[in-house]
Amino acid sequence: MSREVMVATIAGLQAERAEMTAKLAALEGSLTDLAHENALLKRRLFGTKSERIHTSELQLALGDLLASEAKLQAELDASVDKAKNAAPKPDPSETNGKARPHGRRNLDASKLPRVPVEIRDSALEARGARLIRFEDSNQIAYRRGGFFVVVKRVAQYEVVEDSLATVIPAAAPAAIFPKALLHTSTVAHLVTSKFALGVPHYRLERDLLDQGMNLDRGLMSRYVEHAGNTLGATIVAAMWRDAIANGHMISTDATGALIQPTKAKDGRSLACKKGHFFTAVVDAEAVLFAYVERHTSEAVKAIFSEFRGLLQADASSVYEILARGRPPDTDDGVTLVACFAHCRRYFFEAALCRHPAGVQGLMRIRAMYAIDAAGRRAPREERTAFRATHLRPLMDDFFAWAASARDLTPGRNLATKALGYALNQEAELRNVLLDGNIPLDNTRAERALRKIVVGRKNWMFYGTDTHAEAAAAIFSIIATCRLHGIDPFVYLDEVLRVLPYWPQDRYLELAPQHWLATRARLEHDELERPLSHITIPRMPHVASETSTPAG
Repeated sequence: MSREVMVATIAGLQAERAEMTAKLAALEGSLTDLAHENALLKRRLFGTKSERIHTSELQLALGDLLASEAKLQAELDASVDKAKNAAPKPDPSETNGKARPHGRRNLDASKLPRVPVEIRDSALEARGARLIRFEDSNQIAYRRGGFFVVVKRVAQYEVVEDSLATVIPAAAPAAIFPKALLHTSTVAHLVTSKFALGVPHYRLERDLLDQGMNLDRGLMSRYVEHAGNTLGATIVAAMWRDAIANGHMISTDATGALIQPTKAKDGRSLACKKGHFFTAVVDAEAVLFAYVERHTSEAVKAIFSEFRGLLQADASSVYEILARGRPPDTDDGVTLVACFAHCRRYFFEAALCRHPAGVQGLMRIRAMYAIDAAGRRAPREERTAFRATHLRPLMDDFFAWAASARDLTPGRNLATKALGYALNQEAELRNVLLDGNIPLDNTRAERALRKIVVGRKNWMFYGTDTHAEAAAAIFSIIATCRLHGIDPFVYLDEVLRVLPYWPQDRYLELAPQHWLATRARLEHDELERPLSHITIPRMPHVASETSTPAG
């Protein structure tokens, strides 16, 4: 064999070896990715749903990795202890949450109506036994309130003018549902049953039929849609305008929902289309929802383009238009704030797959949460300074570590994904330092979206885009009522009777966050009657026109 042939053969073998080595590396990488994916799937199937673990589970899963990070953990613990020592001490008279009750509930202190039932023994009484006392005990009982019929009796008056008799009826109360079969209390019951309790109309129809009330689901849908669109065009629209114009901090997120399509021209059934609900938690004062047909930058711009405060959201690209849209060389516009919970989630998944960078990132983020929890004991006006003193150094160390760790972590895996997310969102994540009252994460918006998710599971789709818009308004009212401890049923029953009289430029006074103050200025005997004219009070400190319906 000549030398040239040997050289060519060796070169060919080396090339084949390099090719096989590359294929082997690719297969090993695929095997590692599949192992990681399997670990995450097992976690989602059999593990807790939260990435915040304070049990031995994380120790069992990571074991030696956690042991090797003992020095880092000691440094983080020292920083957390320093912040806790600097924060005000908790008041022993105040407890976080309600104390767990012990023993049998004291029903004597309840405001529920009481129905006494005497248990007597006729045989003993016949033998001459003397009754000396009753031994009382209490039970919680239930009975349906049931429906009733409101008989609207409109007085008819004979008026004689110029020797001619004329019959003139009394002016009937203004109503959102003129000549309606259903009273506002029934509409409020239908609305809260579906959107507060998640009961779809076909189930509610069956339950009402069991109570002797035959209301078909089509009738329910028409009333609910009418109520929702009316509330959306009046009170909820005023709440959105106030949030955009005067809100300081808004947490937002979005989720999808199916919309029932119309039939094709040839009568074929089409697939459901997908719409989206945005939520906005405004300064912990209101929870608002908006329905859009598409989850796009244009939809975000339409909702938030006029907002000038802090907008906390996930890292979805649809929000970037708000930052790009501000005028050059000015700060006029939305300030985007990122979510540490999303960042933590990536490190958590990397830690589950035993990446050291995932473990370290998770430990550092948990320390930041611990420091922030200590800072919440400080007065509101001092929390920003507290974060600057205690949280900023830990955040600086976190991003410096992430930059160096990304350079030392090869390949594309869960660890590099987590590190890349943190560094790409660094500026937005650091914006939590601008105000000590900004939460570190966007989970309150995610919690608000659970209402949409429950509905998505229970009634599967919305009939039309208009129905979805009405649902968004109703969700806004109910969520804000619950935020302020107001019974949504009572609120809807009363506000639907007050709304036809209310001036259009004062709809914000009827919003749930202002309702208790507004209700205190109304005539209580008018609210107590099922049907009544409503006297509009003056605006606080400002005289206003009254008595005429708003149309």
